[in-house]
Formats: sequence, structure tokens, C-alpha cells
Amino acid sequence: MIVCQCKSISHRVVDAAIEDGATTVGAIGRACGAGTICGGCVCNLKQRLAAARPRVDATAPEGAAEELPLRRHG
Repeated sequence: MIVCQCKSISHRVVDAAIEDGATTVGAIGRACGAGTICGGCVCNLKQRLAAARPRVDATAPEGAAEELPLRRHG
């Protein structure tokens, strides 16, 4: 399933970024680019993070709450 339409990024790529340590939407954006153009997928990214949180919280680095600002085009 495509999660980020702007960059054609699938749920597998997003989930891999989370598995690799992304704990915020900004970290997902830095890892794979999802959520960095229009922001339309941010809600879905947050849901995927919440679903993975029990696994992620145990290894989240300090400062993990940092967010990447969205770039709005239009």
C-alpha cells in the first residue's frame, strides 16, 4: 500500500524506517522522505508509529520527540 503519494513510498518502506529506529514523523521523513512534501500522509505515519510504539519505546534515543517541519507547496 502506498502511504506517501507525493513520493510513492509504500508502507513497507515506512515500517522499515520505524524498525530501523525512526520514532517521529520527522525521523521517518529523514529516513525515507515520507511526509516531507504536502503532509497528507502525516496522520497515517503517526498511526504507524503508534502501532509500533511498544517495540520502539524500549529503544528510543533521547530527543526522539524532534519533528521535521512540513514543507507546504501551493
